[in-house]
Amino acid sequence: SGLQVFLIILWTAICGLLGILLMLITWHGQWVHYFEGRYLFCPPVLFIARVKLKVVGLENLETNSPCIYVSNHVSHMDVVAIARAIPLGLFYIGKKELKKVPILGQYMQLIGHIFIDRKNHDKAMGSMRKAAQLIKAGKNVITFPEGTRSPNGKIGVFKRGTFIIAKEGAIDIQPIAVVNAEKILPRDSFVIHPGTIEVRIGKRIRAQEFLELNSEETANMVRSQI
Repeated sequence: SGLQVFLIILWTAICGLLGILLMLITWHGQWVHYFEGRYLFCPPVLFIARVKLKVVGLENLETNSPCIYVSNHVSHMDVVAIARAIPLGLFYIGKKELKKVPILGQYMQLIGHIFIDRKNHDKAMGSMRKAAQLIKAGKNVITFPEGTRSPNGKIGVFKRGTFIIAKEGAIDIQPIAVVNAEKILPRDSFVIHPGTIEVRIGKRIRAQEFLELNSEETANMVRSQI
């Protein structure tokens, strides 16, 4: 496992540098992020970790119509599984502390990920509303509304920010469930176990279905779907 973790960290750094280079050449963040995630970064990581991927529900995707993708969060492997499973470049709403991670942080900023200050509610909501504008302009954004990885694999309470902007902007929501990733790489552990991660893509939830609901009711509805 020590060797696996080292190789994954090394490959992450290499892909970050390559992504920065590609971005400086093309200035096409959507394409660079899609190519990097789906074809360059994820397959070797899954191979090193001895993880197979199963995807269910691809027919539910509407790739020509941007929306907010919402997923549960149980492991660091969630990001890898989703990036490989979804044939789109999905941009994350992440904590601002990720900017400080060497190479990865610079890549994420350059490519166009969205950062929020979780300790400042007003700034966080400002970042979320910026994300809503980007979605309207054609950017696909994914959030983990639990705010952190689940300690036991069970889905925690969904924070309301995602659903406030979905309601305000009348933006559709695409639910995604990641299954078994917590057994592959548990929270607070660097021991990687071989196995299969399943990514289940649910039916898109139309904005009309929750415009009459408040943000908490919308969060609970999406959580129940996932």
